[in-house]
Amino acid sequence: MGLDQYAYINTSESGEEGETPKFVWRKHSKLQTFVETLYENRTGLTASELNCGELRLEASDIESLERAVKGSALPHCEGGFFYGHQFQDEQAAEYRDYDLEFCAWARAELEQGSTVFYSCWW
Repeated sequence: MGLDQYAYINTSESGEEGETPKFVWRKHSKLQTFVETLYENRTGLTASELNCGELRLEASDIESLERAVKGSALPHCEGGFFYGHQFQDEQAAEYRDYDLEFCAWARAELEQGSTVFYSCWW
């Protein structure tokens, strides 16, 4: 039990998730905090409403994420029973290269006209 995070493109014309997630994270609480802030600002909903939901990522989101990862400036997670916040600095360091790989992939997908989504479940 815990925080599972996914990134994927939607390839289905019906609007449902069209493929297996391209990127999967486990208990990357700083990434989750970053995305929750985007979600709250964009939708006006609470972060808890992102659970089992999704957020469409824009090019500016990917640029901000990449800057935060490169600058070791992902936001601190205040907690969350399932988030693994106790070892968030270690997870951020461990996922750094993977996060940058995700940013490069997402940027390329967006440039090709794909829609990139982030989803999570806890």
